[in-house]
Amino acid sequence: MEISSAVWLLSSIAIGLIYIAFLNRPSSVLRTVLKTLPVTLLAGFAWSVDAPVLLLAALLLSATGDAFLAHDGDGAFRSGLASFLAAHLAYGALFVSMAAPSVLSDEPWRVVAGVASVAAMAIILPLLRRHAGQHRVAVSVYGMVILGMALLALFVRAPAVFLGAAVFMSSDAVLALQRFVLRPDHAMSRVASYYVWISYFSAQCILAWALARSAASL
Repeated sequence: MEISSAVWLLSSIAIGLIYIAFLNRPSSVLRTVLKTLPVTLLAGFAWSVDAPVLLLAALLLSATGDAFLAHDGDGAFRSGLASFLAAHLAYGALFVSMAAPSVLSDEPWRVVAGVASVAAMAIILPLLRRHAGQHRVAVSVYGMVILGMALLALFVRAPAVFLGAAVFMSSDAVLALQRFVLRPDHAMSRVASYYVWISYFSAQCILAWALARSAASL
């Protein structure tokens, strides 16, 4: 890895760690910048290593979603949801372009992982729908899209790609539970905030690294 790409990656990780201290603080310009920068810098890393355009698009759309979700209110939530929906579609399209269907028969764990992913969504999505109110349809569509993204990741030869997708899916599931099921004063709500950010950012780092390496080897 060249020095320039290492700087992009290490800067992203450093700011991602710094943002942990701001997780439960009120919305502010500084909080928005710190929330948006880590994945924006990952996009810079992807650009610096000539990664596929779809990876760059997925990361920039995710960073846009981070900017929206740094603010409170239904409008910001809907905009963030739309941004991440587009990001998952970009990831899914990238996985299709890198797919090696034979890996399903060569590596049976992938079939087991796919069944487990579908089962997890079948449990979580009905619970979210009962509590999502006016966001029921949007949550349902989003849940199916991210499940599809995770299933498509199983066709990419590098196992780390599915790991990143699965961690991403778990992060979004906990975020949805925090928003729609847990009360703001619930003891687990604060813990959930830490899990959501750490798992989400870890997933983006895993995906950026694994997909850039996989694309370079094609």
